[in-house]
Amino acid sequence: METTATDVLIVGGGPVGLMLAVELQRRGVDHRAIDQRPQPDYFCKALGVSPRTQEVWDQCGVLEEALRRGTFLAGVESCTNQGELRCEETPRGLVPYGFLTLPQYDTEAILRRHLQGLGGRVEQGARLVDFAQRDDDIILARVARADGSEQSISCRYLVGCDGAHSQVRKGLGIEYQGDAYAMTFMLGDVLIHWDRRRGYGQRMTYLEDGQLRNVLICIPIPGDPRRYRISLAAPPEFQEEGADLSEPPSLELLRATVAPILPAGATISDLRWSSYYRISHRIVAQYSSGRCFLVGDAAHIHPPIGGQGMNTGIQDAHNLAWKLALAARGRAASELLDGYGEERRPVGLAVVERTTQRMNESIASGDVKFDQWMQDSQLLIGYRDSRWVGEDVAPGALAGGPRPGDRAPDAPGLRREWLEHPARLEERMRVTGHLLLLYFAESATAADFARAAALADELHARHGDDVTIEAIVAPDAQVVDHERFPILRDAAGSFRAAYDASAACLHLIRPDRHVGYRASGHDFAGLRAYLARILAS
Repeated sequence: METTATDVLIVGGGPVGLMLAVELQRRGVDHRAIDQRPQPDYFCKALGVSPRTQEVWDQCGVLEEALRRGTFLAGVESCTNQGELRCEETPRGLVPYGFLTLPQYDTEAILRRHLQGLGGRVEQGARLVDFAQRDDDIILARVARADGSEQSISCRYLVGCDGAHSQVRKGLGIEYQGDAYAMTFMLGDVLIHWDRRRGYGQRMTYLEDGQLRNVLICIPIPGDPRRYRISLAAPPEFQEEGADLSEPPSLELLRATVAPILPAGATISDLRWSSYYRISHRIVAQYSSGRCFLVGDAAHIHPPIGGQGMNTGIQDAHNLAWKLALAARGRAASELLDGYGEERRPVGLAVVERTTQRMNESIASGDVKFDQWMQDSQLLIGYRDSRWVGEDVAPGALAGGPRPGDRAPDAPGLRREWLEHPARLEERMRVTGHLLLLYFAESATAADFARAAALADELHARHGDDVTIEAIVAPDAQVVDHERFPILRDAAGSFRAAYDASAACLHLIRPDRHVGYRASGHDFAGLRAYLARILAS
């Protein structure tokens, strides 16, 4: 049997596996990505892209295409038995990006094209059969190809992005803890002919003799103003244990089930895709074992309320990728890879618990709420309790800015000499390594800039491109440019406001756009100590 070698083997070519492959490819890490599907699916499963995922995509270069192909959710309209129509508007100005709707097949296509543009690819029709971790830090995986042949792949790291029925999770013997709801639901990708406002999700609760019978959720699909993904409970005969769910729901079945729920005169047509599904709430006790990792649905699964599933998996991959890239290149400090599970499992557990509670409430009352906008945006996720963040801050300093572990906020209106257009801090965060932001106040001296230049030389010699330095200076600061790093003037005062930078300070932004370390003043000893915990010298 043929044997090949790679640093990282990614099992699964859906949005999560593709996201991990893109991030590893951006960092020049040798990897293989396999997907047991002979070709990509064209199903509209996951549909919502959270504001936080859009920030992640902005960092890796796929956001613009996603924005061109998607559409934004304006809000959710709801009613009971076609009574009074209530509207929950998507808040404006609260988050940097709206809530994007984009079919999963478009998400996969965008990520796949981007991966190919970087020189990578996914091997379709390749299925993981089994694997074994050896004592010499090598994993041997056996892969079956579509033509019936088998191949042995030797890798240093194995990542399971292979969904709720993960072969990697089963191979590791890790229990998928939790339970499933004893209900069967239906999805359908259809055209709805009605006069409801485009751009709004629709929630229609159906009561009969005062008893809850069903809830119909309709989410707009980009590309046709009449196109929606509908979701509702299946008829009673499909709720029984052992019911035959092998054939997807027909258009006739969907029509009959939605008929008493839709407004008078409304109809559905042009079924493109449908499926039955059951909802589970499960999470693993550990996100890794040895050199094997679980990401996305392989590690956690939960009710689809709030569109958290795919987004949480993509952000799992984003968190793991930079740590795994450092480890694969021999640049990670010992135990850094442990930080993946330590940071992401609490996030996954919180999502499982929150969506399960909302699902239980909706089953009891039929009132599926879509009003947890900030939580659903995922912009509040942070790692303040992580042992992989730190600070050296004087009492009262930086009190209003992001704390270590928090997502680093944007700061627009930054000006660089000889460039007529302003820059956003968000654009500067597209580097693949850590970004060190040195803030110089109005009182900065020539000696301060000289010390910073010496630090830049030191960090470049020790860490190369794993640390990029940029300076942000107060509007009236007198600059002495040693030509070691770009200098951006905080002309609009946005950085000072967002980071509470009233005096000299520094912020080290991790590759996943979370603050890893911050310090008041420019005492670089604490920074050096922190970097020694993250990066190998």
